Amino acid sequence: MEKKLFAVQTKIDLERCFPILKELRPSLTLSEYIFIYDQAHRTDGYEIVAIEENGKILSVMGYRILYDFVRGKHIYIDDLVSTEEARSKGLGAELLFYAESVAKELNCNGLRLCTGLDNNRGMKFYERNGWIQRAIAYTKKL
Repeated sequence: MEKKLFAVQTKIDLERCFPILKELRPSLTLSEYIFIYDQAHRTDGYEIVAIEENGKILSVMGYRILYDFVRGKHIYIDDLVSTEEARSKGLGAELLFYAESVAKELNCNGLRLCTGLDNNRGMKFYERNGWIQRAIAYTKKL
């Protein structure tokens, strides 16, 4: 079994990651996914990294570098998901460690992400991996 972590750089790899990201965002269509990726990548430097084993994508993380007055320069993780059958095998932790390495390399002050209030499994996962709950995010649809 050959496991590999890689940054998505081709349209083929981007499309290979779609079914995994769709597990996190079920209403997302392939055309929306490609459009949003292109816009976010171009405007915010959004990147996707993935872990594959024997050519099958098992886990995906999307992140960007952000600047704000509270945190300064930091990595924001937009998306982190493993396939249902690959969960609890350390892949999410491996991707978080990768993000931390990138943050250190780029002299970021830290990392940040949000998860749903109903995502108890995710919250426990983040806490096990050294993340601290520091805020509650609010949204308003227009």
